[in-house]
Amino acid sequence: MTKSMRLRRRPEFVAVQTEGRKVHGKLFVALVVQTAATAPLGRVGLTVTKRIGNAVIRNRIKRRARDWLRRHGWVPAGRDVVIVAKEAAATSTSAEIGHDLARVVSKVAAC
Repeated sequence: MTKSMRLRRRPEFVAVQTEGRKVHGKLFVALVVQTAATAPLGRVGLTVTKRIGNAVIRNRIKRRARDWLRRHGWVPAGRDVVIVAKEAAATSTSAEIGHDLARVVSKVAAC
């Protein structure tokens, strides 16, 4: 994923979190906000809070989620999306994470 396809700064994440609609999954919550219609690509950000676990666990969740997003090439046009991991993601396998991300992504695409 290129830099233009990612949310990179805290104010961008905060803007999505304050204005966005929530889409719930078993392992993840996606916050979605519409951006300017002239934007050719949407952007995605990933958040795993400290209450999920230590740095090793948080990084494992982020790696698995980024890998799934990279393989499936999902960045919705005209939307900014923040994906927040739930506590259940810490004990889930890569397959379960991929399955739940697919479910959340399909719900986001329908918004």
